[in-house]
Amino acid sequence: MEQDLATPSSSTPPEPPAGLVAPARLRPRAILIGVAAIALNAVWLVRAEMVRWSLFTNASPFCNAIFTLLALVGLNALWARLRPGRPAPLTRFELLAIFTMTTVGAGLASGQFLQLLIAWLPAPSGLATRGSHWQDSFFPHIPKWAFVTDRTAVRGFYDGGASIYRVENLLPWILPALYWTLWVMTLLWTLVCLTSIMRRQWTANERLTYPAVYLPMEMTSGPAFWHSRLFRIGFALAATVTFYNGVAWLHPNLPMIPIRRQDLLGGIDTEPWKSLGGIQSSFYLFAIGIAFLMPLDLSLSIWVFFLLYKLELFTCWFIGVEPVKEAVAGFDANAPYEHGQAFGAYIAVCILALRSAVPYLRDVWKTAMSPGAGPLDDSLEPMRYRTAVFGAGIGLAALIGLCYSIGMSPIVAIAFFAIYALLALVVTRIRAEFGFPVHDMSDVGPGNAIMALAGTRAVGPANLTAFGVTNWFNRTYFAHPMPIQLEGMKLADTSGGSGRQMVKAMMLAGLVGTIAVFWAYLHVAYTLGAGTANVERWARIFPYENFRDLSRLIRIPKKANLPGVEAAGVGFLIATTLGLLRQRLPWFPLHPLAYAVANSWGVAQIWMPVMIGSIFKGVILRYGGLRGYRRAVPLFLGLILGEMTLGCLWTLYGIAVGVHTYDFWP
Repeated sequence: MEQDLATPSSSTPPEPPAGLVAPARLRPRAILIGVAAIALNAVWLVRAEMVRWSLFTNASPFCNAIFTLLALVGLNALWARLRPGRPAPLTRFELLAIFTMTTVGAGLASGQFLQLLIAWLPAPSGLATRGSHWQDSFFPHIPKWAFVTDRTAVRGFYDGGASIYRVENLLPWILPALYWTLWVMTLLWTLVCLTSIMRRQWTANERLTYPAVYLPMEMTSGPAFWHSRLFRIGFALAATVTFYNGVAWLHPNLPMIPIRRQDLLGGIDTEPWKSLGGIQSSFYLFAIGIAFLMPLDLSLSIWVFFLLYKLELFTCWFIGVEPVKEAVAGFDANAPYEHGQAFGAYIAVCILALRSAVPYLRDVWKTAMSPGAGPLDDSLEPMRYRTAVFGAGIGLAALIGLCYSIGMSPIVAIAFFAIYALLALVVTRIRAEFGFPVHDMSDVGPGNAIMALAGTRAVGPANLTAFGVTNWFNRTYFAHPMPIQLEGMKLADTSGGSGRQMVKAMMLAGLVGTIAVFWAYLHVAYTLGAGTANVERWARIFPYENFRDLSRLIRIPKKANLPGVEAAGVGFLIATTLGLLRQRLPWFPLHPLAYAVANSWGVAQIWMPVMIGSIFKGVILRYGGLRGYRRAVPLFLGLILGEMTLGCLWTLYGIAVGVHTYDFWP
């Protein structure tokens, strides 16, 4: 029933029977526009996130991709009006494919993904100091050929006033850039194969709701959406608030409308309030809109578990639980050991999802082993199951080999990517099932889990160095590629497009996006200086902290984090229990996914908008029923689009005139 309530009727038609209608295809013009959009957005994101620290890619859907789609839809409509009787230049499928390509490129260009990698590469040479001990800790284990060590190139990168187009600066980057591009493309290929395997189970069999793609689906659905009175009211409200706050930002004598986060405790530094770690209030309009689209039990569970998490922190203070005295690795060492709990819950959710998919996965395997004679028809799947299964296996083997090339032992590399694959499935499930927009999953990556279980001495300096080198794609999962890939396949289904062409477009977007972000980032770094006040401090602070912590882990061994591992076991049991209760008691409202994310940075920022959105949805369903809910959807989509559109315009204005303007998030 929740599936029906969560899904706007105009956006999610059932999948057509295989073979009845030929899927729509992409024309060269759409591919070229997508490539151009990726390059332009890479420049935009580097300027926004490196120079300004505007966190576009910390929340999904990415506002820059939505803005790009809005511009294309507007140009498409304008062309059709100027040339009546002729078809629009871009079909719905092509618009959504360009949106997906832009989103793939934006995820790669994120300040939490490839921008981190590029900041990593010159850091060991450029940020080491005499007292840092880097030379005698991880330098012997680091693959220097995969980094930038040339003094002239490193100095130009941090000092600025130089040019990446000069031979002495460009040449030292070529080999590392080629090597890490191979990494990125191998990672994207492996993930798209896994996504192709799971797509049918999550989209057709379980019919997950995909709230994160409602807006682009409706934006391309036709004139009825744009003419909706409620949509225009929502858009006007959000746009007006964001426009006014932008003006107030530039004129501090004007009071701002308090949309963005504020600490309800006002920075109180005394107990018991200090133990709560702050409680943020916020009224992000886009988050209220997304929460309204979430399944009601999930949005309810998020803020309930967040409040329970704060109660847990208070209880630990009240009963006087002491932190772990000895140095331990991986997860945090303070009760209630939240990173351990979250990791265990994530693994439980993944296992529950795979357990329910066992019959389907068995059929996938049989079909892959017997093409044309298996139990499933994969003729219209984004990939033939044989290609997806063997492609995923080859991709994982290649990733393990790449880890080995930077010093990771084969056994550790296998464990590393086994854990990574489980976490990738979980973050993709989070987006597909309830569309939660901010899934950071900080400090629960595979390296953290391995260190927590074994301790740093057993892991060894070579493996620890490899963890630090690959931390650029495991530090957070804000911009993880796999949810984007699954949503791209969903958009192809919705628009009647070819899933296989969408996969090809996404892989092309991966290659173009990687090249574009290297170019855009290095252009800015050598012009402005990545180590100067011309850019935000994270460009040097994040890589410095990464290699500083790596040096300490090697020089000062830490024991296995037994309390953190035990907390992971507790989190696993709680999430499993919640999942089993939901299977046996359909009315049970609390969801294990919400428990898993409850202590994350993302929930801390938007728990209140989620609560507001869930209350609106509950009230409308209670008194207006399904019909009332569907009529209200355009209002909340207007809130999302209005805030994102004006937020993007303010950022573009700030980049154009060289001032820091209002950021609607966070």
